[in-house]
Amino acid sequence: MRLRYIFCKDIRGYSKQGYILGLFMYKRRENEYMKKRTIRFCCGVMAAGLLICGIPSGGAEGVTQNHLLWNVAAAAETAVTVSNENEFLSALAQKQKNIVVTGSFSVRGQAEASGQMMPVEIPDGTVITGNNTGSITFSGPIQIMGDGVVIRDIQIGFISTNSMNSVPHREIFLAGHSLTLDNVKTYLPGGGDASLGGFGGTEKELLPTIYAGGYHSNTAVGTKASLTVVNANSDTMFQNIYMGHKASAGERTAYTGSVELNLDADAKVRDIISAEDTTSATLTLSGKQNGYDEISLVEIRGNANTVLTVNNCAVSGVITTGIKDIVLDAGGRLQPKDETAQLNNITLKNGGCLDLTKIIDAQVKGNFTSGGSAAKGKLVLDQNGYVQINGQVSGVTQFQVGSHAISGNLLNEHTYIIAENGTAGNFVLSDKDINNNYSLICKNGMWTAYRNYVPEERELDSIEIKSCPKNVYTGNIPTDITDKTDDAPYLDVIWKDQYGEDYTFDEVANEYDGYGFYNDMILIRSDYWNSDDEDIQQKKDWENPIRLDVDKNESDRYYLIAYGEVKTGKYTLLLCSDPFDDPNTVADVKALKDTVLAEKEIIFTDEPDVSHQHVAGEPVKENEIAATCTQKGSYDKVVYCKDKGCGEELSRENIMVSALGHKKGDTVIENRVEAKVGVEGSYEKVMYCTTCHEELSREKIVIPALKEPDTEEPGTETPAPEPDTEKPGTETPEPDTEKPGTETPEPDTEKPAHKHSYVLQKTVEATCEKEGEKVYSCTCGESYKEKIAKKSHTPEKKLTPAKPGSNGKNVTVCSVCKTVLQQETINAPKKLKLSKERYVYDGKAKKPAIKVTDNKGKVISSGSYKVSYQNNKNTGKATVTVKFRGNYTGTLKKTFEICPKGTSLTDVKAAKKSFTLKWKKQASQTSGYEIAYATDASFSKKNTKTTVVKGNKTTSKGIKGLKPGKKYYIKIRTYKEIKSGTKKVKIYSDWSNKKSVKTKK
Repeated sequence: MRLRYIFCKDIRGYSKQGYILGLFMYKRRENEYMKKRTIRFCCGVMAAGLLICGIPSGGAEGVTQNHLLWNVAAAAETAVTVSNENEFLSALAQKQKNIVVTGSFSVRGQAEASGQMMPVEIPDGTVITGNNTGSITFSGPIQIMGDGVVIRDIQIGFISTNSMNSVPHREIFLAGHSLTLDNVKTYLPGGGDASLGGFGGTEKELLPTIYAGGYHSNTAVGTKASLTVVNANSDTMFQNIYMGHKASAGERTAYTGSVELNLDADAKVRDIISAEDTTSATLTLSGKQNGYDEISLVEIRGNANTVLTVNNCAVSGVITTGIKDIVLDAGGRLQPKDETAQLNNITLKNGGCLDLTKIIDAQVKGNFTSGGSAAKGKLVLDQNGYVQINGQVSGVTQFQVGSHAISGNLLNEHTYIIAENGTAGNFVLSDKDINNNYSLICKNGMWTAYRNYVPEERELDSIEIKSCPKNVYTGNIPTDITDKTDDAPYLDVIWKDQYGEDYTFDEVANEYDGYGFYNDMILIRSDYWNSDDEDIQQKKDWENPIRLDVDKNESDRYYLIAYGEVKTGKYTLLLCSDPFDDPNTVADVKALKDTVLAEKEIIFTDEPDVSHQHVAGEPVKENEIAATCTQKGSYDKVVYCKDKGCGEELSRENIMVSALGHKKGDTVIENRVEAKVGVEGSYEKVMYCTTCHEELSREKIVIPALKEPDTEEPGTETPAPEPDTEKPGTETPEPDTEKPGTETPEPDTEKPAHKHSYVLQKTVEATCEKEGEKVYSCTCGESYKEKIAKKSHTPEKKLTPAKPGSNGKNVTVCSVCKTVLQQETINAPKKLKLSKERYVYDGKAKKPAIKVTDNKGKVISSGSYKVSYQNNKNTGKATVTVKFRGNYTGTLKKTFEICPKGTSLTDVKAAKKSFTLKWKKQASQTSGYEIAYATDASFSKKNTKTTVVKGNKTTSKGIKGLKPGKKYYIKIRTYKEIKSGTKKVKIYSDWSNKKSVKTKK
């Protein structure tokens, strides 16, 4: 009866609307009352027991504990208990810090002259406690007047509705201050079910909206708005949370300063959390069950100063707009909806998960950061989707498709991730996908899934010198890596393969199976390297005796090591792609120019004070061209020396940025023409890109013509005329019952023509296999169908590369219905033809032009393979290797000869039954000479003999045992002995011109 009395007392003097709402809530409160009294009694007994047990026996510890108990007692004594509106408002006016609410009551507050309810103001530091039994219902808004306000263990409801066309005011104004809601119920049912009539309004729920600003009249806002919602329950609900907003006349004061939101995952936000009108915002959504607590809301808005953290809970199917930084931590999961235009910076920590399964063509405009292998995050995409990341990628992220819980089925050879600024190890597959023989291969900034992948051989493709000394004091150069000091000059170098992936330091430097790229270097005088003078080309004093070596404990550093007397002056360091034989002349060095991947000039000096080691700064962007929806962008990544007073450019790399791709907007209706009776209508469904506004699609929809209206009432017929029963010639006059001068009007029995009003009743979505339809019907029973055109197929290419001896195929199928849309046979590569198969050694690398044809004789484009040459400078057998790519795989090889330079006969002298011949010395790339002599000028086999002169320094030879008085013809050639497999073979030059001599008798 006590509860009933309070309720009846509370409603006196209130509106009929408040009275009806009170009745709606009464029964529920009455049922809860006895339960809560029992709970309070038990809690009191337990608390008393704890206090008695906590009384100490004495000493310093006892003083401290007694002091704490005194504080508790003092707090209890200073608490003000309120049970009605007057007591509550009086406690607020007196700025009581500890207000305990018992029972349930309503607070009407005061109204302005216009009738708008003014907010109930809560002073700073106020703690309002309901002890899980108290309940306050407000007729208008409330406003926080200072920091440190706490409301806990209570139900606060707002009964302002839209009934009678009223504007509801259920605001909680922070006014730039801090508010904590701890275990607070905010839900009230509305009158949307019409059970309360017009007084109940049309809203199904009466939920408060948080505004960081204040009431519109005479409100001075603070500098840091903060809302903390903890220990939320099933009735902790909000309509919207606006942590930043503009002013609204007659509504609220603006707040655009710094904000902080900490929201328990059990709370529900029906529509929006917004921080877009703030100078800085920290939004934290927290749960307790490793991503299984799920926050309910529609959209989160922010700006370039907003950080959103999702911690230990999930936010699914939400639109995120404008947020600069999103951090997903401790299993926190975010699943943006397709309407999300783009994401900016993403950070994944400790199992944080970005679920992009709702966005087929997702884009991350900023950086993508994840933890290390032990704390890696997770990226989930749709099976047919992909994500493009424009910024830097770092850390390790597990990638999978379909579900965040367990990976779905990957599509073979489907590219899922595009990131120009990442490396292969940034994304890894789940154990399930690895066990299913899938690999995630990174090539040219694209991560593609392959099943049963056979890796290609890595090749050195580019070299980045991140740091290099400008001036080197020769006294600082050690002669052995173990002798280096802190002043020892070094280079900081990154070696990259054909896919742009870095070789690790261990891969380069391992002395047993490392690549040892740093050995392929030359230090040549800069004036010689830059000269085309013919005399310079033959000079041999070009070298500075310095090599590179590594300290295994200092990654990516390559130290200058002297192996002779170091010379001073300007020298150019050349780093080459392939090993080479020791060059002899400047021309020999220049023959290696095609293999030079990086070069730097270094000044060597014997003055110790001018030595300078460059220190690489952070890369900066220059000459940036922004990417558009259809056009690639680019920028120069430039590194400068950050040492004070230097600032020299150390490296410059042009980075291409992929086109952004169109972002599909909502379909809009254009050019609508209504249907008429007998005339069809139509309209066009048009989709535009939300970024560049280019038209992406346009579909014309026909509206069927309207039918003629049926003017007869359903179920009535025109009666047949009555038969004439009167005798011929007779007529019974009708009595005249009308008064003279009056006329009875005919009743109007015709109803107005029915006008159809069609309503969409059913939609069958179109697929790529069949049309869809929309069914419209009128209340009269008439209906018509509107066809929806088939959707376009979703093409997916499946490539089986051709290889020597086996044709391939390129099949395009629809990834949805699996229809084969196109199939093309790729003929197998068959023949490799060289433009020239024999060269004469001249110290330069030989690269004959090539032509590759398939088994149908058709030339294969040079873009489908990469050509490499081995042993193509010195005398011997050189090899051309064609390594196929794209639509082809495998290799074709062909050899060609580089023969030694020939010689010529200078003199032949006859002697008795003999002759002596002399020739020009040819020592370069030769092992010796072969002499042929014959009795006929054609050197027929049966009349020809040969003799070999070993050693390239001999220049004369006597031939004896010949026929006297006989004419002989002589020619000579050089040879070079090389190793071919386990055998030694000779490579010969062309024969010299022949000479003749007649022996003496």
